[in-house]
Parts: sequence; structure tokens; C-alpha cells
Amino acid sequence: MKDTKTSGAAEKTPAETGAGTAAPQTPAKPAAKTADKAAAPKATVPELKKGDYFKFGSYYQENSSKKTPIEWLVLKKSGSKALLISRYALDCKQYHHELADMTWENCDLRKWLNGEFLRNAFIPAEQNKIAVTKLANDSNAESGTFGGNSTEDRVFLLSLAEAGRLFKDDAARKCAPTPYAVGKGAWQSNEIFINGRACCYWWLRSPGYIQLDAAIVHADGEIYQIGDLVNGADDAVRPALWVNL
Repeated sequence: MKDTKTSGAAEKTPAETGAGTAAPQTPAKPAAKTADKAAAPKATVPELKKGDYFKFGSYYQENSSKKTPIEWLVLKKSGSKALLISRYALDCKQYHHELADMTWENCDLRKWLNGEFLRNAFIPAEQNKIAVTKLANDSNAESGTFGGNSTEDRVFLLSLAEAGRLFKDDAARKCAPTPYAVGKGAWQSNEIFINGRACCYWWLRSPGYIQLDAAIVHADGEIYQIGDLVNGADDAVRPALWVNL
């Protein structure tokens, strides 16, 4: 139960050639062009590391009439791929439209993220950079609530376990909603802030204590395993994805 809520997170030398004194001179052969080829610019992978911010795609943030670049937080780097989560909560959506026993596999929010949100936030070239990720959907570690089957998604929410290990502490999990998300109903704290912006609750994909709930992160960054009802209407959405850089 959310007791703090009111009703209102490249270089290389030409060889020298010479002629003998008795023999007629011949033109020197031109140096091989390998140096030129070596100097050609190569595509480079952005030097991102955990904790960096990276702009990719665009979405409604300040208002509902104009998209602006999405800022992502790098949670993990693996070769030329990076796991990203939006810096701000980008929208406000129910985990599912009705109160029912639910898993990530079957919820409305998963369908929205991999459908409407994916199309709206990324042009086709950007969509091609987003990896298909196989997700393990574990049961709630405290209550044993069933997590559902594994899924393959391009955009997803973090699990309870991921939210625990990918951030160093509660403060690092705090998140503010965009003005657009607030306009869609995202709750904001009157007491908890990050960089001067009021914080919100945001969904995780794992189940809560019962099958009618989905886990969330509190405004103060604490992981709330009990969760909120799946049809809760004021929890914000913080998308995550793996991108090929």
C-alpha cells in the first residue's frame, strides 16, 4: 500500500628509392597507397560507460504536440551493446486495463511498449538498432507469485532483480516524470525530489505479492515488492532496452 500517496526515475612512410651512378636514372616508383587506406576514418562505437547519458529516439516530453530527444541512462555495457533505461519516466500507463491475475507476458503495458511506443519513439533506422532480448520473468522472491513464461521483447521494464543489481542504491533509482507523463496522470511526490524535480512511482515487470499486483519502485527509489494493483492509473513508465551502438 502506498501510504505516502495523496489523491490528487590512423597513421603510418613511403619507401625511398635511388639510382646507381653508372646507370641511367629511372623514375622512382610511387609509394604504395596502403597508408592512405589505413588513414581512412572508421566507424567507432560511442565510448559509453555505466552511468553515462545517451540520446536516442524521441518522444513527447514537454507537451503532447512536439517530440524531443529521449535521454537514456546507461545501466550496463557489453561489447558494442548497451542496456539503457530512460532518464525520466516518459508516460503513465496501467500495467493492465482491468484488475485480473496478470503476468508480464500477457499485460497491456508489454504490448504497448513493443507496439505503439516503439513506433512512435523510434524511426525505422533506430528500431533496427534495438536488440530483441530474451527476458526471464522470475516469480516474486518473497511471496512466490508466479512471474510467467520467458518473453522476447525489444522494449521492456526492469525486473525486481534487475532494479536491485543495476543501481547502486535507492537514491540512484529515484526518477522524475516528464511534464507529458504528469499530464497523463503520473503521481508526483510533494517531498521527494531529484535535481529539483518531483519524483514518481514507476512500474517493474515482475509480479507483486499477489497475482493482481505488479512490482514498482517508490518515489524515494525503494523497491516495493508488494507492488500496486495492475490497473493502477498513476504509476509511470520507464522503458528499458538493449541497443546496438
